[in-house]
Amino acid sequence: METLIALCGVGVLIGAAYLMSENRKAINWRLVGAGIGLQVILALLILKVPGSKEAFSALGHGIEKLLDCAVDGAAFVFGDELARGKYIFLVRIGSSIIFVASLASLAYYLGIMQRIVRGLARVLVKTMGISGPEALSAASAVFVGQVECQVLIKPYMASLTRSELFCSMAAAMATISGSALIAYTGLGMNATYLIAASIMSAPAGIVMAKIMIPESNVKALSTSMDLATPPSGANAFDAMVHGAMDGAKIAGSVMIMVLVAIATVSLINGSLAWGFSFFGTSLQIQDIFAVPMMPVAFLMGVPYHECFYVARLMATEILVNEFVSYGELAKVMQGTAPYSLSLKTQMIATFALCGFANLGSIAINIGGLGAMVPERRSEIAKLALRALIAANMGTWITAAIAGILFSV
Repeated sequence: METLIALCGVGVLIGAAYLMSENRKAINWRLVGAGIGLQVILALLILKVPGSKEAFSALGHGIEKLLDCAVDGAAFVFGDELARGKYIFLVRIGSSIIFVASLASLAYYLGIMQRIVRGLARVLVKTMGISGPEALSAASAVFVGQVECQVLIKPYMASLTRSELFCSMAAAMATISGSALIAYTGLGMNATYLIAASIMSAPAGIVMAKIMIPESNVKALSTSMDLATPPSGANAFDAMVHGAMDGAKIAGSVMIMVLVAIATVSLINGSLAWGFSFFGTSLQIQDIFAVPMMPVAFLMGVPYHECFYVARLMATEILVNEFVSYGELAKVMQGTAPYSLSLKTQMIATFALCGFANLGSIAINIGGLGAMVPERRSEIAKLALRALIAANMGTWITAAIAGILFSV
């Protein structure tokens, strides 16, 4: 029954995007079908097909080993007791982001990352029929941040059509970066599920974006391009140093973002507690916004009695960020939360939360992309909220498909 509901959920989400479309007649339904089909193929390869399933599982274990290596470095700098003792977010997550950013920079210096991104971009171009800039932006978003992936196509940003710009924003919000993947793994998430969720959500974000703002400029689809990657260092070691310094900035931003987000939610919830105390009850802001999210959780295949808890995690991800949501989900997985979720629901939640689709990303996109193309800042600001909606709908479709395959 839950599988049938999830199938209906995919249709409902596509229907909702259709209702929000700016030009329903221009929607390319072949692209939509190809995008959903590509998601299913990717899910089967990563989660089900023998051989490739083991390969991605080994990749997931490799990511966990990278985290261990980062902790080794943190132990030398901060001391073994601090790095390996009671879980310290700043030390473990910060060190993992810095280490992975350093390795990513080395991969760019050696030309490895460019080959991978180009390969993924070609798959998106050939299967979904999108333009070169859109494909490269979406493909690179799986490895780098939501603004960094746009930096790679910066020379083309000014000439992108409205549909291309919107698509690149939505696809970037629907995925996570490599450093974030490591960080979420450090929180206790399943690395293989995170890999599957991020890769699958790239075409899902494209599908939602192309339904909501379809391409009307046929000439744009023939645009081809190459990665605009600046030199990453004078040699391999210098490239790693540059990457580590950039990673340190990202780690600092993450710490500040999480600190402020949690503190703000705490302030709001404290105020709500005071207000509701006069009525003899207590509610948090996540509880309030979870109610309208419950139907979405149900349509993803979550059993009704678990819908509120998943909806609350989804509301937390949108209002605050995915770090906080995964932190709460990790407690559920470790059995230390005040409630429990089935293994299938834990997986669906992992997929549904896997993206940069939160309110803070709106400001990040306006600030980051607006700085790259100041003449389009106003347009970016107008598209940001819609991109957030498209990205979240994309991750929800990914979660529904993963839930369907979980039962197979």
